[in-house]
Amino acid sequence: MIIHTAAQVDLTGAWSTFWSTVSSAFSGPLKVVLIVVGVGLIAFSILKFIWDKRRGGGARQSPIWWTLAIGGLLIAPDVLIPVVLSILEWVINLALKIVAPVFG
Repeated sequence: MIIHTAAQVDLTGAWSTFWSTVSSAFSGPLKVVLIVVGVGLIAFSILKFIWDKRRGGGARQSPIWWTLAIGGLLIAPDVLIPVVLSILEWVINLALKIVAPVFG
């Protein structure tokens, strides 16, 4: 039995096509503002975490994690999802290069 595999996987290209179609409903500045606010929330959350640890606090960390999560959601479609898909794409393509000669 011969198994034909794809030569290469392009997950980020598919996501870019999907997200550009969906985000075309938003105006350009709104998307940029959401990304800037998300990055600002993440930076604030990390700095607040470090500041609280430095002061010996850290008993009440829930607001910091909620702020980090909201910031992550705001930047996810344009930053986090492409990064995760790029890593996954790299792993899949590496596996295809290893497996293809075995079944080739």
